[in-house]
Amino acid sequence: ENEEEVKYAEDLRERIMHEFPELQTHEVHYKPVGPHPIAMFEVGIANPAQFGAFVPWVAIHHGPLSVLVHPNTGDDLRGHTQNAMWIGEKLPLKVSRFEEIKKMKEAATIKLQHAQEELRRET
Repeated sequence: ENEEEVKYAEDLRERIMHEFPELQTHEVHYKPVGPHPIAMFEVGIANPAQFGAFVPWVAIHHGPLSVLVHPNTGDDLRGHTQNAMWIGEKLPLKVSRFEEIKKMKEAATIKLQHAQEELRRET
């Protein structure tokens, strides 16, 4: 990122907090975090009315920044890929970690199911 984009992001975050105080606006991460390849900050939207007000606003005011809009459903891989939308340039996300976590969860679920079957057989 360049310094101008970082400054724009900081100013945009301040503006969001002022114009949308009902939203959860998180701190800026100045280094890549999770699947995000560049610095970022998160804005939590709690309901459809907030979504309807905020997303068109950020579509107009995002400037040089890329904005990823995604649901928080517990399926991070799907939320950041299939169910996501971009405002501005779409950036490549590092989703391999989500895939690893999903496989680990699936394996744990299978082990749990086998253990439950064993318990049922013993009773």
